[in-house]
Amino acid sequence: MTPDQVNAAVTQDSLQSQPIALFNQETSIGRYSVIQATPTIEQHDILTVMIKVTIPKPIQTVGDAIRHLLRPSGYSLARFDAQGPDVFQLLNLPLPAVHRKLGPMPLQQALLTLASPAFRLYIDPVHRLIAYDLKPDYQLELVP
Repeated sequence: MTPDQVNAAVTQDSLQSQPIALFNQETSIGRYSVIQATPTIEQHDILTVMIKVTIPKPIQTVGDAIRHLLRPSGYSLARFDAQGPDVFQLLNLPLPAVHRKLGPMPLQQALLTLASPAFRLYIDPVHRLIAYDLKPDYQLELVP
């Protein structure tokens, strides 16, 4: 390698290692106004978006209501067999009338509300999946 080739390689490597400032860019929106050109919190963390929704009458189960809330977010509910029998039972329960109108609240809180305090919410942002798990304190069998 010639000295010029080494210098060119070093310069190219140093340019590639420089972080790209995708966030913290400023944009003029008027003669005297400048804003940060950054995504909103809701765009960065989709489940924090504020929702106010009325669940339509044809939706009758908790699972269908969860899918209805998730549809605009791009997230999906994980398969039943990946979540356990308690979750399967929860998702097939009738939707309580009090849960037909939700919000304003963050989407994540609405998903927890539909599930009840007995369940934890798991979020997979890579695959945009959500899942539930029964909390250990609630893993008792009640016999009618």
